[in-house]
Amino acid sequence: MTPTATTPPPTADTGVVVCLQNRPHKAGAQTCLWRLLVQTQKRWPSVLVTSKPGWLVEACQQEGIPVLIHPFPNSRSLSGRLWQNRLFAREVAARLEQATLRPLLVQGNDHQEGLLTVALSRRLRVPAALLLRDSGMRQEDYFKYQAPRCQWIAAIGQVLRDRVAGWDPARTIHTLHDGILPQEVQPPLPRRQQPPDRLLIIGSPQPHKGWADLVTALAMLEEQGILRTMAVDFTGDPPSPNRNDLDLRRLSRCTVRFLGRVNDFHALVRQYELVINPSRRESFGMAAIEVLASGVPLLSSRTGIIEQVIEDPRYLYPAGDAPALAAALSTLLHQWPTMEPDIGRCQTLILQRFPLE
Repeated sequence: MTPTATTPPPTADTGVVVCLQNRPHKAGAQTCLWRLLVQTQKRWPSVLVTSKPGWLVEACQQEGIPVLIHPFPNSRSLSGRLWQNRLFAREVAARLEQATLRPLLVQGNDHQEGLLTVALSRRLRVPAALLLRDSGMRQEDYFKYQAPRCQWIAAIGQVLRDRVAGWDPARTIHTLHDGILPQEVQPPLPRRQQPPDRLLIIGSPQPHKGWADLVTALAMLEEQGILRTMAVDFTGDPPSPNRNDLDLRRLSRCTVRFLGRVNDFHALVRQYELVINPSRRESFGMAAIEVLASGVPLLSSRTGIIEQVIEDPRYLYPAGDAPALAAALSTLLHQWPTMEPDIGRCQTLILQRFPLE
C-alpha cells in the first residue's frame, strides 16, 4: 500500500485516540464521528485514520484535528485476513511514530472497522474500542469482524445495544447516543399558511430507508384524488431497480428528483417547509434529528429515538406502514395552517436528552 498525506500534528509526543473510519464521505456515521472528535478534542485528543480525501478529512482539518490518510485493505477478504490487515497495522503504526503521536487507544467507528481496529491495537499494544452503529448489522457480522476481541464495545441506541447483548451475553455492551453540537441548532423556519408543494425525503437508496413506502403513500393519495401537483426530492442517488424498485411510474402528479450526495445538509433542509423520514429501522436516526435542529418540520416513522423528541403524534406514523404514512401526510397538507409543530420544544429535548458530553 502507498500511504498518502498526513495533517501535521498540533504538538509532538501527544497521547491520542486513534479513530478508524474507512470512508470519508458525508454520511451519518462520518458526521457523528466528526461531532464526537470536535467535542472531545480538548480532553482526549484524537487522530483520524481514513482511506482517502473527502468531506470528513476537510471537516476535521478545519477543526485542527490531525488526519492520517492511508489505504484501507478489504479486511474480510482472504488476503486481508492472511496478511494485508497486519501490513496495514504495521504501516499505520510506523506513520504514527513518525508523526510523534503516542497512541492510547484505537477506536473503530462501526463494526466494519472491527478487524483493523483489533489488528492496529495489537500492533500498538493499546486497548481497542468499537462503536456499533449499523442498524442492519447481523449476528454473523458482529463475530466476523471480531467485535468481541475489543476491550470496550458500545452500541448507538438502546435497541441496537439490546440486540447485541443478546448475541454476546457474557460481554458488557454499553449504550451511547449520538447528538448535535449546540451551534448547529437554527431558528424555526418561518411558516406560510399555504401547504407546501415541495417535499424533501431523507435517507438513502437502501431498502430499509423506506423510500418505497413513501412512493406507495404518494400513489395512494393520487388515486384518491387528494394530492395536488408536488415536487418530491430525495437526498441520494436513485436506487437500483433490482434491489429497491420504487416503481415511480405510479406517480403522475409528482415531479421526482434524486439530489445525490449533499455535503451541506442543514442548508439543503432549510429550502423545504416539510421533510419526511420514511425509514423502516434506525439505531438512532441522526438525519431526522438534524432536520429538527435545522428548524424544519419533520414527518417521521417511529424509528430510532425520534419518539423521544417529537411529542406531537400527528407528525409520527408506524414504520413500514405506507397507508398510515399516506393518512398522516394527507392530514398535514389539508390542515397545514392549524398543525404548526413546536420545533423549539423538539430542539430543547434534543439538547437535553442527547448531549454530546
